[in-house]
Amino acid sequence: MEINKEILFIVLLYKNENLAERAPYDLEILGKKMWQWVALAGEGAVIKTTPCTKDSDIISLIKPFVGKEKYVFVAYSDTPLLTKAHVMEIMDYFEGHDANVLKLQRGFVFNADYLKNCESIMALENKLFSGEEFESVDSFEKLNEVTAVLQKMIIDYHISNGVQIIDKNATYIDADVILEKGVKIEPNNSLKGNTYIGENVKLEPNNIIKDSILSKNVIVRSSYISNSRISENMIVGPFETVIDKNV
Repeated sequence: MEINKEILFIVLLYKNENLAERAPYDLEILGKKMWQWVALAGEGAVIKTTPCTKDSDIISLIKPFVGKEKYVFVAYSDTPLLTKAHVMEIMDYFEGHDANVLKLQRGFVFNADYLKNCESIMALENKLFSGEEFESVDSFEKLNEVTAVLQKMIIDYHISNGVQIIDKNATYIDADVILEKGVKIEPNNSLKGNTYIGENVKLEPNNIIKDSILSKNVIVRSSYISNSRISENMIVGPFETVIDKNV
């Protein structure tokens, strides 16, 4: 099933008491807040967020958000491994079974018309979907595990698009970094924020690059670059610091 405006995708901003944070759903994972990872799974739908605790009445929380949509998908902010493909699989199942409510390992799917008129969740259908998508981040140990999974997904994605990464375990790449084909990344590089790396750029070991643009054929050697733009064919470093500059 295509994820579109027929689906209202609600992310419950869950305050887990096991995490010593005022807003654990705002914990950053690879450049995105934890709840933003969950929201990516609903891309294309109407997305809303609302705070909740373990004692919250889910029906009363989400009812005010329901409009003209046909379905309502409810996800928790502590499941950042949830993917769009997984949501599509669930929605295909839900639509095919003509159900009113589907209880997930961590979340729900509703028929919107049913939800508008119900006072409590009745006649639940349960379905356990395989995979780790509904694993809850309920500790900092679990946060580290999830971060490692997401980092592997990001790195494998770039490799599949023609980026050469010499050592996966010694490379850090945020979610919003864009890497063009032909980029070569040697060990101990950190690419953060809204960074763009152009074609055939070579990042030699030990660089930190944040919120910057590197045009094609640039070489960077053991340097720190932040909020800057490096023109084509330039060589930066070794041991240079470039901040707020056009080079």
